[in-house]
Amino acid sequence: MAEKLDILIRGGRILDGTGNPYYKADVGISGGKIALIRRWIDVRCARRVISAKGLVVCPGFFDTHTHDDLYLLFNPRCDEKVLQGVTTVVIGNCGFSVGPICRDRRDLMAGFLRLMGGQYVNEEDLRIESFGDYLGKLQAAEPGINIIPLVGHSTVRLNVMGSEDRAPTEEELRRMRAMVARAMEEGAWGLSTGLIYAPGNYARTEEIVELAREVARFQGIYASHIRNEGSRQLDAIAEAIRIGEEAGVRVHIAHHKIAGRSNWGMSRRTLAMMRNARAKGLEVTCDQYPYRAGSTFLAALLPPAVLAGGDEVFSHKLKDPGFRREVVSMMESDEEEGWENLVKGGGFDGIFISVSQSHPDYVGRSIAEIAEAEGKDPYDVLLDLIAEERRGIIAILFMMDEGDIRRIMRGPFVMVGSDGIPSFGVNKVHPRFAGTFPRVLGRYVRQRKVLTLEEAVRKMTSLPAQTFGVRGKGLLKEGFDADIVVFDPETVIDGATYHEPHLAPEGIPYVLVNGQLAVERGEVVGAASGRVLRR
Repeated sequence: MAEKLDILIRGGRILDGTGNPYYKADVGISGGKIALIRRWIDVRCARRVISAKGLVVCPGFFDTHTHDDLYLLFNPRCDEKVLQGVTTVVIGNCGFSVGPICRDRRDLMAGFLRLMGGQYVNEEDLRIESFGDYLGKLQAAEPGINIIPLVGHSTVRLNVMGSEDRAPTEEELRRMRAMVARAMEEGAWGLSTGLIYAPGNYARTEEIVELAREVARFQGIYASHIRNEGSRQLDAIAEAIRIGEEAGVRVHIAHHKIAGRSNWGMSRRTLAMMRNARAKGLEVTCDQYPYRAGSTFLAALLPPAVLAGGDEVFSHKLKDPGFRREVVSMMESDEEEGWENLVKGGGFDGIFISVSQSHPDYVGRSIAEIAEAEGKDPYDVLLDLIAEERRGIIAILFMMDEGDIRRIMRGPFVMVGSDGIPSFGVNKVHPRFAGTFPRVLGRYVRQRKVLTLEEAVRKMTSLPAQTFGVRGKGLLKEGFDADIVVFDPETVIDGATYHEPHLAPEGIPYVLVNGQLAVERGEVVGAASGRVLRR
């Protein structure tokens, strides 16, 4: 070569992301790209040599479902992700995106964004208007990882309709369509919905179809936290498939799971529905996190009708004893249409507080524990916390079965997504934020033999790149971006637990993002080589 390589990764076992068996080769990197993959490259051709003897070398991992939208402004290096080998994240999920923010909706959006950590970022960071403004702020922050942004349906609806529990007028629908189209023009890769959350839950299927048609014009993707992940899940998947068929858009189902003991085993039927849709020509995929517990903001446990009007309104109403009795009656009867009753699914002893600014002593304790210690009814504990902290309090909920987790994981169209809620350095969040990818590699590949190593890497690399339509990433291939992970298949494992969710993984000594070292000898070195990827 006329010019030296920047980095030479020597003697590793290459898993190229396709699912093929490994082969041994050297990888040469130059100018942020994979310049050479050869059986042997002379070390004199490189400025820096990394020995990968006995280690696996593969493409950087895609975290296909994150809520890192504001964390990337708070900590652009995103340490917890790159330590896992994640080099690209998908943001704007579950209907929640930071932009757009109309001027007359700033206060309403500020409360809404607390569920993503809006209280931890500078107020100036939220002074944006268009979706493109937000992407510009992200790139100016010099991120350490690549970012694939989605525009959120709930965000769009909130900007146009506030927290109204009704169908949009023709004019409101026109404005929402225009807002989605503009976000797509400014770089969004698709539209996300969160149909268990207010105000997204207030939308009928027809509204979402109309917005998804705007996405289809740009060959984007429709990513959905479906309307129910428990007893009514088959109907919820059918709705997602209908939206894809009527709008002519490909469908991605978020964090697929079977919630609630009475529903365990349903994954046989949900996966069959997706397979059948694919057989008929609709591109349906999903992602999954490898844990029995989920996590969400505590207010999501209430019937969506209770949250109508926004944070100030529901917080005030929940302080009224008569209204509280109505809410408890609704939750006990479990009859409200279009609502997933997470309290019934997990029980108060399975709901643990993970983020609370007002009650740090509650963190790590269940609602049942707190109620017993304070001599209160569990419903009063729940409603007191929501009235006080609104959408800012987060819980961990134990609801899933290991059999369903394994069955879903084996699905050929299933990829890996953490669904992690960032800790912002102070909170006891779900361990999936810091442990998802090494957990799959260590526990589900090496220990439990649920997946082969080749298949696990495919699910983390080329499958998500293909699903979202990202060019130049997801494979170890000459000319592709040098997003690369070097890990030890014999020792890689997650460190994060429910009690210690910040612990780093083991067995991932090197991570490169666009050709620059982001992790060296297992430590974050602070590369700012990530990019906001605009569709």
